[in-house]
Amino acid sequence: MDSFAIVCDSSHDLPPYISEKLRLTVVPYSINFGVDSSIDDGVMSPEEFAELLDRYEKGKGYPTTAAPAPSRFVEAFKANVKKGLSRILTVTVSGRLSKTYESAVQAADMVKEEYPDSEIEVVDSLSGSMAEGMLVLEAARVRDLGRPLHEAKRLLEEMRGRVRLLAALETTKYLVKSGRARSFQHMLSTALRIKPVITAREGAIALYSRVRGRMERAVDHMVDEVQRTYKSGIVAVVEGIAPDLREMIVHKLCQRLGINREQIVEAQMTSALLVHLGRRTVGVVWEEEEPQPS
Repeated sequence: MDSFAIVCDSSHDLPPYISEKLRLTVVPYSINFGVDSSIDDGVMSPEEFAELLDRYEKGKGYPTTAAPAPSRFVEAFKANVKKGLSRILTVTVSGRLSKTYESAVQAADMVKEEYPDSEIEVVDSLSGSMAEGMLVLEAARVRDLGRPLHEAKRLLEEMRGRVRLLAALETTKYLVKSGRARSFQHMLSTALRIKPVITAREGAIALYSRVRGRMERAVDHMVDEVQRTYKSGIVAVVEGIAPDLREMIVHKLCQRLGINREQIVEAQMTSALLVHLGRRTVGVVWEEEEPQPS
């Protein structure tokens, strides 16, 4: 039996075949279409969901996303405890981006009160998407080595400061629709043909740079930064629904880093992220070189 169970929210963006292989318990976000209709993140394929988004984009009531309620985490924790996995490591999207971390902590306290022998630890990834996914991969590696729960938590909290995420957006209009950016910022970016590159900084999404021109220039800009700070191991590439952009960045990473495609985890954004970022988004996640002692 595993030394501990791993629970995470659906924004980790790991491909389904990896999630299944790692034996994850995934707690989904809710995607709301008005006040009367909602679906769980991951129920629809990215392509099906993107078609649905297109229909809503042309009308009123653009979808919103909601963090999992504590009750969803309680359900996930109890399911593992009842299977004999009373030690649980939970990894969530940044607490500065969502109430998911708060929900998981509340749920952990509730379950530990009902099951006093259980041990439930919650790690804030301080990021999201495949940056969260990289921590989940590390959690599974440590678990499969038979290491204890407290050691896994410590290693993830150390690693999260080294995991970098950059993402290039072809347009900011989805950020405007979802309330994450102002309309004048979108108009300015469109007029100047600017492709924003965003990053996670201290748990919040921040503008990393503005690249004028085509998306290829933004991709080159991201690959430059990966090459400058890449340590070793896997690299993750995540797309909205933009296989051409994914192929472009994968090819450049293999060339510039001297790695094989097998060292790259290729993933698609979850539906909850598509709501905010849109189809034509591509990102890269990697573990950077540790700072050298002075």
